[in-house]
Amino acid sequence: MSLATLDGSPHRGCGGRYALHGETVTLRISGMSAEVAREFFRCEKCGYENRTIEQRDLAEKAAAETIRAEHELLTPKAIRQLREGLGLTVAQLADLCYGTPKGIVEGWEKGKYLQNREADALLRSLTDRDTLERRAARAGVVLPSTEPLAETPSTTMAATA
Repeated sequence: MSLATLDGSPHRGCGGRYALHGETVTLRISGMSAEVAREFFRCEKCGYENRTIEQRDLAEKAAAETIRAEHELLTPKAIRQLREGLGLTVAQLADLCYGTPKGIVEGWEKGKYLQNREADALLRSLTDRDTLERRAARAGVVLPSTEPLAETPSTTMAATA
């Protein structure tokens, strides 16, 4: 159901019409909660309430943004930048996070899922090289080399030409 098609449309159960309403709800995500405004449709005749997928998604997104700001959690972009800065694949980062499923890590990076405070702290701890190396050793993840690449004769010659 789309927002554009439900407002004013008939409720099949009683023949009444749906009208747009708003409410404040508390949503829990990853063990944290936030109060957000959410719209819904109510049949003016029988009181039946209906929430569209778009309305649910908007409320969940607002709750995630509120929680992220309130708890100072890494943003999806910051998680991706952290992973890329460490030279890790999504699968490698998932393994470093105690075997978190790869799809969850992808969801963190895309903003589909919200990491809890413990996962956020673990992600932040990976910026410390010693912690990163210990986690990698335990998880069996081979880290990219931090050594600068040696110049080959062909690159040296190209640079001087």
